[in-house]
Amino acid sequence: MDRIKLFIDELSKEESTSELTNVYSPKIPQGKICRENLYNYFQRIKNNNSKVMLIGEAPGYNGCRLSGIAFTCEENFTEDIIPRIMGKDLGYKIFSDGEPKKELSASIVWPKLKEWYNTYGTIPMLWNICPFHPHKEGNILSNRTPTDKEIQRGVNYFLRLIDLFDIQYIGCIGRKSDGMVERLGLPHTYLRHPSCGGIKQFKEMMDKFKIIISVPLKWDELNN
Repeated sequence: MDRIKLFIDELSKEESTSELTNVYSPKIPQGKICRENLYNYFQRIKNNNSKVMLIGEAPGYNGCRLSGIAFTCEENFTEDIIPRIMGKDLGYKIFSDGEPKKELSASIVWPKLKEWYNTYGTIPMLWNICPFHPHKEGNILSNRTPTDKEIQRGVNYFLRLIDLFDIQYIGCIGRKSDGMVERLGLPHTYLRHPSCGGIKQFKEMMDKFKIIISVPLKWDELNN
């Protein structure tokens, strides 16, 4: 049984609302591409086997909403980023007509992952605690913070990915994922989200996280 395909199939069946779009649903135009891109990415991460997860908040309208991959935009599919994992000529597909869409968070996260790869030859997997796109009612070209109820819809998928990819270390990008993972009682470390003026702090915290997980420390030391 292909556990990754089963995971994505079940994810795709979650119902959207007027303020929360399941980007993997067969009912939306980009759903097929998002499912195929996520499957491609998960297979590559599975082979990479880093055992580290970076978990964000929710898909953004210029990023994961179109790509199907957290902290990833269509522009990332046109560049040489990380061999065999992310970049052009790796089978990732673009939904948009014309110029591939760009996203600020993606442009910050992937260069840091490339630094990680250059150090360890592996990278963390990316996911969102709310895997569906929260937006203003009737306006899919907008972002908003997911509610606790919407985040709860994603918890089961998050926990399944921990098992599926044998995740040993979790970095929470942003307070929403940090708060939920804390409530679940899972060891993790908090990382500043790069949006809203957080770029410098995100980079500094990523550098520290990269060093911390390379040595055998107790999880309760990660936030010190």
